Amino acid sequence: MTDSQTLDDTINKAAFRTAIVLIVAGVLSAYFPLDAPEGPFADRMQWYSTNVSAFVMGWVVQMIAMLTLSGVFAATAWQTRNSNPLSSFLAGITVLMATVAFVIPKFIAIWSIPQMVDASTTVTANAAVAEQLFQLLNPSLSFSLFTSFDYLGFWMYGVSGLLIARPLFRLTLSAKISAVGLGVFGLLYHLLLIGVMFGSVSTAEIGPYAESMGILLLIPVVSMAVYFKRQMKEASNA
Repeated sequence: MTDSQTLDDTINKAAFRTAIVLIVAGVLSAYFPLDAPEGPFADRMQWYSTNVSAFVMGWVVQMIAMLTLSGVFAATAWQTRNSNPLSSFLAGITVLMATVAFVIPKFIAIWSIPQMVDASTTVTANAAVAEQLFQLLNPSLSFSLFTSFDYLGFWMYGVSGLLIARPLFRLTLSAKISAVGLGVFGLLYHLLLIGVMFGSVSTAEIGPYAESMGILLLIPVVSMAVYFKRQMKEASNA
């Protein structure tokens, strides 16, 4: 086995295991809260002070899910490097940009928000500042600093998907299914961006639209897991 083949096999093995971890993290995320129920600010702060541990754990799981999802997409971009190296390279760059964008709000949720909650529940000079920052970072608002980074990350995923959809479609059946999922997600997400920019999509509709589109990412994850497993089997038989 050549060095190139060894590298391919290593990437395929790592990507397959990463996809498994991603699926497990996705299941676990259903058991942890990611935001307080809608209501007055005082009630939300009370909820956070009571459920801060579960909230942080939920976002730790989200961090793991995001990092593994980026790993799967990076490995997917790697598969197209021979047929279209430029698209593969650019797709890898956009996945990296998406990862950076996603890390910021999740780190804020894990690191900053618990401290804000603690500061707001104590009589200190930092209480007012913490409450102001908390409202700016409100995860429930599509235009908050918190969620804006998330939408930026999904946009970069959409760009990456469009870049590699065509060369990926030239590979196996599972890769073709992944290519369709990535292409449709990228196209729909850009339509959502255009709709928001031109006012045809209201602020209240952004979240539901984005969440429904995010489900499409399950298609490339599962199909690429099948692809990576098959590549591992072929490498072991070679």
